[in-house]
Amino acid sequence: MKIALVSNVVPPSRTGQGVIIHRMLRGLAPRDYCLISTERHEGDGGDGPVGKLPGSYHHLPPPPDEIKRGHRLGLRFLRDGANIYAAARRHARHIARIVEAEGCGAVVGCTGELALMPAAYLASRRAGVPFYPYIFDHFSYREAWSETRSFWARRMEPLLMRRAERVIVLNELLRDDLRERFGVESAVVHNAIDLSAYADAPLAPASARDGQVRVVFTGDIYEAHYDAFRNLLAALAALGRPEVKLHLYTGKTPEELAAVGIGGPVVRHPYLSLAEMPRVQMEADVLFLPLAFDSPFPELVRTSAPTKLAEYLAARRPVLVHAPAASFPSWYFRGHDCGVVVDERDPEKLAAGLARLLDDAELGRRLADNAWARARADFDLDEARADFARVVGLDAGGEGSARPR
Repeated sequence: MKIALVSNVVPPSRTGQGVIIHRMLRGLAPRDYCLISTERHEGDGGDGPVGKLPGSYHHLPPPPDEIKRGHRLGLRFLRDGANIYAAARRHARHIARIVEAEGCGAVVGCTGELALMPAAYLASRRAGVPFYPYIFDHFSYREAWSETRSFWARRMEPLLMRRAERVIVLNELLRDDLRERFGVESAVVHNAIDLSAYADAPLAPASARDGQVRVVFTGDIYEAHYDAFRNLLAALAALGRPEVKLHLYTGKTPEELAAVGIGGPVVRHPYLSLAEMPRVQMEADVLFLPLAFDSPFPELVRTSAPTKLAEYLAARRPVLVHAPAASFPSWYFRGHDCGVVVDERDPEKLAAGLARLLDDAELGRRLADNAWARARADFDLDEARADFARVVGLDAGGEGSARPR
C-alpha cells in the first residue's frame, strides 16, 4: 500500500514539522509514499538540516482568490468561512487526483495551514480511502490569533477527529486531550531521534577541562521561550557564581536576543549542524529545557513536544526543565524522574534547582541514567518509524527501515 502525506511543510523544510516528517518517511521505501504540499521544493535541500526524500513530490496550486469584502455585522465570520471552504474544496480536488494517480490507499493529513487538513479529509472521501490526521499541534488552538479562523477551526475539528481511521499524536497529553474532547483514541508516535549518535559513553562536561560551567540550550528561541530565559538569567544572577554561563546554540542574533531581554552571562554560538549537536549536548554541565509561562499560545506550549526533549534525554547530562506544571516536558521529566523540574515562575527556586544539579553529582548521575533509559524506551527512531508504519497500514522498508513489531 502507498500513503499520501499532506502538509504545508515537507522536507527539506527547516521547520520541526519538516524534520519529523523526514525522519518518519525515511524509514519507508520511496514507492510507499508521496508528499503533497503547498510548498514547492527545487533541488535537494542544500545545507538544511534534512534533504529531500526520494519519494514523489506534488505541489498544490494556490486556492481561489479570497473574498475581501464583508467586515461588519458579523459578516467577516461568513467571509472567512467561505474562503476556508473554497480553499479546502480546491485543494481536495487536486489531492484526490494525486491519490488516485499514485494509487494511494490512505491519506495522512498534517496540522498546518487551516484548509489543508479538511482538504485531506475531503480528498480521502472522494478517493474512498482512510484518513489519518497527524497532529503536531492542536488543530484549533493553532488559530487562536484570529477570532474568525479559530471559530471555524473549532467547528471543523470534531468532524475531522471523529471520522478519522486513526489519529496520530506526538505525546500523551495530546492523546488525553483528544480523548476528553472528542472521545477518540489516538496513537502516540513520539518525536523520536536516531539514538546511535548518542550511543557512545557520555562525554565529560567541558568544565572538567577549563572550569567554565556551561548551562546549554540548543535550538530556536521564540515566543514559546522568552520569559523562561529571562527567569534563568535572573536565577544566574541570584546564584552568584560567575563561572556559570548560559551557552546558546541558536540561529538568533545577539541583537534579536537582546531585544527580548536575553543578555548578560550569555555566550552565543553560531549555527551548528545536527550532526554536531550530540557532542555539544553531551559536554554540557546542565541542559536547559524551557517553555514560556506567558505566551500568545498557552495551549500549544502545554502540549509541545520539542525534538530537543529526546536529544537531552539521550545526551545523559543533567536536565533542568523550566516550564508550566501542566506542560508535556514538566509532566514527562517529573513522572519519570529524569530531570529537575521547576514549574513555577520563580527565579530563586530556579537558582536552587540549578545549584542542586551543579553540586550533587550523585543526583546528576541518577537522573542521567533514568534519562537514557527513557530515551531508549520512548524515543528510539526505529521504534517510532515502526509505530507510524503500523498505524497507517504500511510495512516499513527501504534505507534505515523501521523494524516490524
